[in-house]
Amino acid sequence: MEPVMEHPPIGDLSEYPASSVDGPIVVANEFADVVVRRVETRNGMRLDIWSPRRGTRIQLDAVALDCLSYQAPDLITELLVRRPAP
Repeated sequence: MEPVMEHPPIGDLSEYPASSVDGPIVVANEFADVVVRRVETRNGMRLDIWSPRRGTRIQLDAVALDCLSYQAPDLITELLVRRPAP
C-alpha cells in the first residue's frame, strides 16, 4: 500500500493535540525500549531518541522525521532485519 500525502487547503491549520508532557516519553515492549524527548540544539529543535538497552542515541530534525513518515513499510522491515553493530 502506497503512503498517501495529504495537502490541507492553504490557510487551513491542522489541529494538533495539546501536549501536557514536559519530560521524556518511554516507549517499550518485550523486545525494545526507547526514551524520546524534544531537545533544543543550536541548529533548532530535534527529536532525541535513546535506546538504553543498546546505549545508542540519534537526534532527528523535522526534515528527517518527515522523510521517515513517507517511507514504505518494506524499508522499515528491511532496517529491522539488519543487526546493529554491538
